Amino acid sequence: MEETITELEKLFSEAKAQNEFEFILALINFKGMEAKYDTLYEWFDAIEMYKELYQKFDWKKKTRMACMIYSTFFENSDFYNILGSLCNVSLGYHSSSYFFWKTKKQDRLLGTGEKINLISEILDDCNKKKILEFFNDEHHASIRNSFFHAAYSLNDDAYSLHDTEPVRIAGVGRYYFDVKEFLYPTVDKIIAFFDAFKKLFLDSFAAYTQDKIIKGYFPNLRDIEIKGGPDGLQGFVVKNTAQFYGKWSDSWIMYNKEYDMWQAMNIRFNMGDKEAIEIDERLTRYEKKPKINISDVEFNNLGDKIIERNFDKEMKRLVELFIRFGDKKYDEWKAEANPYRKASLPKDILPYYQKADLLNKHIDPKDMRARIKELNESMEKK
Repeated sequence: MEETITELEKLFSEAKAQNEFEFILALINFKGMEAKYDTLYEWFDAIEMYKELYQKFDWKKKTRMACMIYSTFFENSDFYNILGSLCNVSLGYHSSSYFFWKTKKQDRLLGTGEKINLISEILDDCNKKKILEFFNDEHHASIRNSFFHAAYSLNDDAYSLHDTEPVRIAGVGRYYFDVKEFLYPTVDKIIAFFDAFKKLFLDSFAAYTQDKIIKGYFPNLRDIEIKGGPDGLQGFVVKNTAQFYGKWSDSWIMYNKEYDMWQAMNIRFNMGDKEAIEIDERLTRYEKKPKINISDVEFNNLGDKIIERNFDKEMKRLVELFIRFGDKKYDEWKAEANPYRKASLPKDILPYYQKADLLNKHIDPKDMRARIKELNESMEKK
């Protein structure tokens, strides 16, 4: 876990060094007028309570608390949003309070596996391999599902799953596991990750003990006054940004201690403009990538949002990306020497070309359709 924690520390420090103003925006995670102590702080407090009971109890009570920590840890959306935003900032892009787009396909609560997939590719872009390994190795949806749906039993140090998919341990599907050999060590790793994330987040807030002037884009490069004090980060002020009746006014986001909430002044959130900026940045990031390395869930979420908006320039760039990533997989398929692997690849390539062909309005489809035909014929021979 030491290497994983070190990567997490680097993610915070790299984001701050890249763009301190965007780093601060990621910490504040401002969505509108709301209490400072939102779901993230409740997540902090709840897991701390579960930790106390986990360390106090033994056997069945300890196991139940272990499952509560395990399940709760992977649920919080702001946790993933902040990780994704820090990655964005470290790569030179903007932070975002809404890292996942709600589309017609995702107008619902996301599952833990979906949230992990949505940040996997950008974690890979940031070269945070150990954090990726942590999620891949320690997240087992079946544990959460069996516990929250009361589809488990405890007998002789064993946790048994009922009416639930098996847990894969060392590549083998298991319907039961020893809590002392598997569950407790896994939860201890999760606690270590949680403790590190919470400390880094709160320490980042606490580090701003006095006011500080930094440079930031708002939207042009200018001075940003970071407000700090004994309680840490209190917000920021940008001088003379809005003019009313011939007089200049400031823009700011500040924590109001009396009302215990974040408040803003002269900051307008035009969701259309905000989405346009974020979509442009996501497209740019993918245009710089030769291929998708880990997961295409984030890319498909971006695609769904662009299709819903149906703006020509965004649609053109999206089609070109579908073709580029399809071409890369196609070339890998043609070069594959293992006949068994070669036979399994077309089903992963086709969706890229098929989606591009469906959306395409400006590219000659001849070559793309020839490849679709070739891939379909290959699958029929199989």
